[in-house]
Amino acid sequence: MGKTLHWYILRELLRMFMLTSSVLTTILAFGGTFRSLTKQGLTLLQLLHVLTDLMPAMLAYSIPLAALFAAVIVYWRLATDNELTGARASGVSYVSLVMPAVVLGLTVGLVDMAFVGYVVPRFLQKTSQVVQMDAASMLLHKVDQRQPFNLQNRFVIYANRAYRVPTPQNQQPPPGVTRKIIQLRGLAAMPLQNGQPSSIIIARAANVIIDTNRALNEVSVGVQLANGTAFNPNSLQQIRGTVRYLPPDGKPEPIGSLLDSKPKFLDLFRLAKLDRNPLLLPRIAKNFSTLLGELQVQSISKWYLRQFQPGKPVRLTRRHGVAIVQSPAATLTGMHNNLLLTAARGIPVEVQIMHHGRVTQIYLANQGALLLSRQELNQESTGTPAPKVTYVAALKLTGDVREKNIGLDSRFHAGPPLIVISSIHPVVPDTGIPAIPSARKASPIVAQLITTIHNQENRLRRQILSEFQSRASFAFSCIVLVILGTALGIILQGRNPLAVFVIGVVPAMVLVLLINTGREMIARTPNSDIPGTVVIWAGNAIILILNVVIYSRLLKR
Repeated sequence: MGKTLHWYILRELLRMFMLTSSVLTTILAFGGTFRSLTKQGLTLLQLLHVLTDLMPAMLAYSIPLAALFAAVIVYWRLATDNELTGARASGVSYVSLVMPAVVLGLTVGLVDMAFVGYVVPRFLQKTSQVVQMDAASMLLHKVDQRQPFNLQNRFVIYANRAYRVPTPQNQQPPPGVTRKIIQLRGLAAMPLQNGQPSSIIIARAANVIIDTNRALNEVSVGVQLANGTAFNPNSLQQIRGTVRYLPPDGKPEPIGSLLDSKPKFLDLFRLAKLDRNPLLLPRIAKNFSTLLGELQVQSISKWYLRQFQPGKPVRLTRRHGVAIVQSPAATLTGMHNNLLLTAARGIPVEVQIMHHGRVTQIYLANQGALLLSRQELNQESTGTPAPKVTYVAALKLTGDVREKNIGLDSRFHAGPPLIVISSIHPVVPDTGIPAIPSARKASPIVAQLITTIHNQENRLRRQILSEFQSRASFAFSCIVLVILGTALGIILQGRNPLAVFVIGVVPAMVLVLLINTGREMIARTPNSDIPGTVVIWAGNAIILILNVVIYSRLLKR
């Protein structure tokens, strides 16, 4: 009899659970996402695709409430119809009667853990890809609705009109890449730094070039401006000449997945990998690459400092020709680790320009500066799948500059106040990966990068911890909520079942609120993780206490 009764109750629980979870998932998917996705300008087919992908994600959040509702309704009906009374009269204990609900709670908890841990992140990524891969439609929709188009918080674009134009034959994309060109009329754009506009750029027209590589899940956006002009956002004074590209460096801006860069949208496997290696997060990897580049520039500067000895010429290779430099004194500046060359004891800084093995020009100056910089060449210029890093330098001569052209005159003449010898390819010493110093002993730029990376890694670690704790607490809540719903359904027999369900929903809402609050506390509190962890599990503790109180009263009957 016990086995038959258990299967009967479990079958009713599963039937009610499946029905309730289906309804709640559909409501959450349509009600919570339809309006926001419609604002992105997606077509009906894309909306259906997105909603299909969102169903599993919404199911993870409807499972606990569906399990609670199923337990309340089934056990309320069994108690109201005196079926539980008959079972008790036959010698079946309350513990035995509750076992089907416990089985449901354990099963639902494991399923929910799998969903929030792996299924939800995967389908949210697919949803992001649908939106990301149609940047052209999003741009057209934004302009048509007189709304700004924000690209990765790098720049914001406004336009009066937007329409598609065919791709010219001389601008065809490489194989595997789909290119769309949107022509804008009456353009106003604002490049952003730390969320604030660094300039205001206006142009009569512009072409927005959008390249999509579906095989690699990559989208890049570049803007070609027709005689763009940049103004200071504070004074509206012109701050730059003609601007031809956006971003100003001419490199297309990649559109990465916003969900891919946020730990709360990653599955548990990727979170564990990210915890072991924070450099897998793009923003930390980018800062770390910048740090290594800055340390490499400093290493090159120190190498050249050792070469500049009094009376010793240093050979600098240029794109066209060679520059031979002699300086009686050389020091490193503290801010950017550039090399400062200065005259001493009446001996000036001397630079000889050579072409084809012959000296063609000589410069004398009181001061010179060898300015080093690191550049990344894009894939199109290198032909390699990964960006190539190169180092370039420029030599600036100032202070009583004199020059002599060997082919024209044998005397020195007064030169311009500033001479720039560019396109220098510095020697890169093979020192391996630069050692990262402590922030106290580093230069200001390096110290700032080290501090930024350290803060980002700490914040990432706290976010990962909050995700592990909150997902485990959310899955465990399925068990305690089902047990709570079972007790409420039995003890409140004869009353309105919806009122009983509402009574059970209140602690469930408190539980969800505490989980979200604890997650934010861990992610935002740098000093200790304990308070946030306690808050995350406090909701389950409260419901466990309620279960103990209610079942103690129930067993006394």
